[in-house]
Amino acid sequence: MSFVFLLCSERSGSNLITSIMNGHGQVSGPPPSHLFRLFGLNAHVYHPLSAVKNWQAFLTDLTDARDWMIGEWDSKPDVAAFTAACPDQSIAQVFDFLYGQECRPGEQISFVKENYTYLILPFLLANWPTCKFVYSVRDPRDVAASWVKTTAVPGGVKRAIDVWVEDQNANLAAFRQLQPSNRIIQVRYEDLIQNTEAQAQALCTHLGIGYDPAMLNFHQDQRTQRNAKRTQAWENLAKPILTGNAQKYKSVLSAAEIRYVELRCASLMRAFDYPLQSDAGAFSPEAAQAEARKLETELSPGEDASEPSPREQHQRDERQKIIKRIVARAGAA
Repeated sequence: MSFVFLLCSERSGSNLITSIMNGHGQVSGPPPSHLFRLFGLNAHVYHPLSAVKNWQAFLTDLTDARDWMIGEWDSKPDVAAFTAACPDQSIAQVFDFLYGQECRPGEQISFVKENYTYLILPFLLANWPTCKFVYSVRDPRDVAASWVKTTAVPGGVKRAIDVWVEDQNANLAAFRQLQPSNRIIQVRYEDLIQNTEAQAQALCTHLGIGYDPAMLNFHQDQRTQRNAKRTQAWENLAKPILTGNAQKYKSVLSAAEIRYVELRCASLMRAFDYPLQSDAGAFSPEAAQAEARKLETELSPGEDASEPSPREQHQRDERQKIIKRIVARAGAA
């Protein structure tokens, strides 16, 4: 099993690029499990895994967390299956088996969408030293517009940009460190939706596999269609590429909000070749931040968050219980 990990930010097309890669006959791109981050940040809790108590605690926590993922997978190995398949009792072997079980015939590469991947880079490189990375980025103005319009993602313009800036600063630092080794490629969301085939070909070249035209039919995958119904944030995955889904901010954000985003993101936007449409580029970083603060009272807080379905709320509640259990183990370690 070989892994490709995505560096991304919320509402930036990360599930789209994962679904496109999942359309390739050699690539598995399951819905996000967020297990790499959960156990990467807490791996020390189970050290050493050779101890029976630690090994059993790890497998129990892992299978419980897997059972309550928001996304639905096709496979569901239990503790007994992990025990039989992982005699080395290593985290790498367990994740290899877990993701390998989700692979369909012919699939040898797992494409993993994970939030805050930059936080677990040492964990990933230590356990999968040959892994590769893809860095996906989207215009922050459209990210802010998407946050405002997506009721399943609470928070408005300020929250969207707080997250985007933090993520891009960390992701860009990781990208620059990994780039000389040719282990990472950068993809802009706008290029992906407007020239999908060329971007898909570039991604395949990066992974060392041939291009598969089936990638353009990603939305027909049964697992993808099934998961698109599970939360509003994923509903577009059941549709063909929305080629016009760029610069939507022009009809969603006010002039003050666009200026706010550009004041806070100008230097990063230049790094990704996103042109400014306001006077934000005329300010020093310090002056830009001061100007942005003046506009905060004019920002949309976002639409009221929609109530999740009883099923989704139950899943989220159960997952939080497991996370709290793992964190408690860390506190007691």
